[in-house]
Amino acid sequence: MAQHRSVPCPAQAVAAQTGAIFAGLAVGAVNAHMSGMAAVAARREEYASQVLSHQLSDAVAAAHDWADYAKRLIVENERLKAENSRLKEVSAQRRGVIERMRGQVAA
Repeated sequence: MAQHRSVPCPAQAVAAQTGAIFAGLAVGAVNAHMSGMAAVAARREEYASQVLSHQLSDAVAAAHDWADYAKRLIVENERLKAENSRLKEVSAQRRGVIERMRGQVAA
């Protein structure tokens, strides 16, 4: 039969105190781990933001370069159209001269 003790068991008190200490340490370790994970996530997000910012800057610079290139092509196209028009006029004048010369030779 079980005997009743009038004095609490010292091993039980030590076990309770040790359990409380380990529980406190475990809570602290979990909190430290969660803080570390949050810091890692924040750094990862900041890095991703910097990468996107850099990519956006590159895209904007490329867009400006392409816009400048397109403007140069427009100017060149207009110059070529004017040259083409001038050459058509010269060709028509020469054709007229040739036709007149043929007419004089045939007459």
